[in-house]
Amino acid sequence: MKNKVLIVDDVKNIREMLRTCLQDEGYEVFEATCAREAMECIEKENIKIVFSDIKMPEVNGTELLKSIKNHNRNIIVIIMTAFGTIKNAVQCTKYGASAYLQKPFTAKRVKGILDEVLGKEQAKTDINFYITSAKKLLDKGDINKAHEILKRALIIKDDCGEIYSLIGDIEEISGEHEKAENFRSFAKALGFHKDDNVSKS
Repeated sequence: MKNKVLIVDDVKNIREMLRTCLQDEGYEVFEATCAREAMECIEKENIKIVFSDIKMPEVNGTELLKSIKNHNRNIIVIIMTAFGTIKNAVQCTKYGASAYLQKPFTAKRVKGILDEVLGKEQAKTDINFYITSAKKLLDKGDINKAHEILKRALIIKDDCGEIYSLIGDIEEISGEHEKAENFRSFAKALGFHKDDNVSKS
């Protein structure tokens, strides 16, 4: 089954250009000219990726991004921006945008953005799998296997605070209190706190 992509832009030529690029990459493409049409489509279709212009009439791309993430935070949102609104687009990452695509763009750049964001999503999936597996092993008392899994996870993502926190737990269990404190301090430096459900890193 083809992944579904939604293009949100009030300029027809841009929608057509992007649609051609995405269809060439094998996506099923939907289009919307404004935020209202976009949300109607998202509610009806299982949209995986949204390309949204940042400057639109009535509701801008930033507000649409917030609405999309409130509806389903797993939808990947790529903000499209002209040169003058790059600052706004970068700010959108704070609200959950995965990347921004600067206009004018080429088919090669569109493919590059897709590879980038999908790669990040895959890495997140892999990391969550490793972390969940390590926690289960720790619950069973198998700290050696848990440690091995967490070391493999660090190869994929070496800035995930939760991994360092869990290694700190293992060092604590092993009686290595100083090492444990070092790992936990590093986890905090990366923005992870044990009370959090998800690492902020």
